[in-house]
Amino acid sequence: MTTPMALPPIPSRRPRLTRRLLGVVGFWSAVVLLRFQLKHSVAVLAALKRRTRARAVISEVTDAVAAATAAGNWFPGRAACLENSLAAALTAILMRRSVDWCIGVRLMPYAAHAWVEVEGTPVGEPDDPDRPFIVITRT
Repeated sequence: MTTPMALPPIPSRRPRLTRRLLGVVGFWSAVVLLRFQLKHSVAVLAALKRRTRARAVISEVTDAVAAATAAGNWFPGRAACLENSLAAALTAILMRRSVDWCIGVRLMPYAAHAWVEVEGTPVGEPDDPDRPFIVITRT
């Protein structure tokens, strides 16, 4: 018997080819960065974000999330929320837009999750989460 998982909604539109290619580059960059300690990934993303001045709008971040998730579907290894969210943040930076990469936790039962935000709104996440996450890192 299988248990359904709470997955983000499938994007209703497909990003342009250039953004999908940036998603592939962003995803593979995320895979390489996550081979190091998490603090190094956070530091690299923060340095790249400082060089990107323009804030993204929700439609651009939706494209970045969709492109990064599509690239992750072809990856033979683990492509969960940490990899996909970092890939989406790197894809947005490759699009010369800045987003917030968030890592959060919740208790009872313990769970960790990572996502991207723009204007304080999580992008690519369910509209009504069952329990909120406490943000421990926002880059």
